[in-house]
Amino acid sequence: MPEQTTISDAERRRIVHEFVDETVGDAHPEVVAMVRDLTHRVRDTVELARAAGIAPESPRAGHVVAALVCAYGEVFDRVDDAGYRSALLARLEVANDPRTERYFQLLAAVNGWTAPPTLTPVLDWFIAALRHHPAP
Repeated sequence: MPEQTTISDAERRRIVHEFVDETVGDAHPEVVAMVRDLTHRVRDTVELARAAGIAPESPRAGHVVAALVCAYGEVFDRVDDAGYRSALLARLEVANDPRTERYFQLLAAVNGWTAPPTLTPVLDWFIAALRHHPAP
């Protein structure tokens, strides 16, 4: 996947849109749009935090986590509390399992789709930050 590190933001967004549409396209169009937008928001927010040198354990990361948990809450109709953060952490850990990423790579290959860009660095940071900031 080295070529994915050099693709433009627009191309990366197109690939993510295409992949979400193909994998959950049977869902209600509003749900597909919300999942797609949430994926971009998480990636963009975490990449900005990482670029700014914000460590997951820092107080500034707590603000980033709060914003992202709020975004998840809006999509999944949940309130930011310790219980939801714990559930979200568990969900992100599953999503960040290398086998999950490999599954989606294989799914894309079998179906002739462009594989989605990796979310591993983004999820690594978000998971670490959620572990350090388990409650609002």
